[in-house]
Amino acid sequence: MDLIGLTRSLVNIPSVTGAEGPVGRFLLEYLQNQGWNCRSQTVTGDRINVLAIREEPRILLTTHMDTVPPFFEFRQDEEFMYGRGVSDAKGLIAAMICAADGLLQEGISDLGLLFVVGEETESDGAWKARELGLRCDYIIDGEPTDNELVVGHKGMVYAVLRCDGITAHSAYPEQGVSAIDKLVSLLSELQSLKFPSDATLGETTVNVGLIRGGHAPNVIPDLAEAEILFRTVAESTGYVEILKEWASGRANLEIRATSEPQEMASIPGLPTKVVGYGTDVPALRALGHPLLVGPGSILVAHTADERVSKAELEAGVRLYQDLVRRLCGEDLGS
Repeated sequence: MDLIGLTRSLVNIPSVTGAEGPVGRFLLEYLQNQGWNCRSQTVTGDRINVLAIREEPRILLTTHMDTVPPFFEFRQDEEFMYGRGVSDAKGLIAAMICAADGLLQEGISDLGLLFVVGEETESDGAWKARELGLRCDYIIDGEPTDNELVVGHKGMVYAVLRCDGITAHSAYPEQGVSAIDKLVSLLSELQSLKFPSDATLGETTVNVGLIRGGHAPNVIPDLAEAEILFRTVAESTGYVEILKEWASGRANLEIRATSEPQEMASIPGLPTKVVGYGTDVPALRALGHPLLVGPGSILVAHTADERVSKAELEAGVRLYQDLVRRLCGEDLGS
């Protein structure tokens, strides 16, 4: 199969989270034409998960179709491929399909492919996939891990902090209450809050990713809000308690989503690491015992220079094949 050509086709279909319909339909048709028994699962609107099997799968290769914004097209040079999603995770989709094709030619057919929507936000596709009725021995979830098995990753708390104020003319600020001033004061305290740390996963990290508020520079703002993402190393309930106490009486706190830190399987003889980001594993582990691995670097994912080397993507194909062979035979030795 044409690994580079398939990657190009996938990358050139915009699929920012919430608008994955076209890439889902492309994959559904592509895999049906390759002889897979395919099933689409509606998540919301025209957004679909795509499941492809030959027989009841013992092992599931899975990753996500959505990307972060902004979209930019595929290009390549002698060494690298570039484009939104080329490493996170459309190149991995292509690698999994090519790996599965080679395994089928070897007579290994008790595997499946599952491509989901929504990983970059709330993993709604992965949570919906739990309704497919699948129960595999193992799932291999694809994320850019430098082709090293991830044995642990952080959880997440996604919070929105809102402050209210009273509008007034900016020439007479004493007549109003600035919601932005209140929000800025609160956010200045974030880094001084005491959050858990872990010997393996490291420190909790905090990112104030979005701030909104106000109407005009000459109006005292009556509303301001910030969206904050915490990468967590302990149970989310503890973080929620800290945040509620911090915001109490000063702001409205909305917890939009949480996930817990995760442990994944390792394979003797293969390099391992822990990572600071989250994945679909919390939802997908209901489908089978999870492994997490894939070509590409997380350090260039989500950037304007997102890329993956052709050699590393090809190595990812071989790695997925090797993992499936070993898991099928339960050969987990060296």
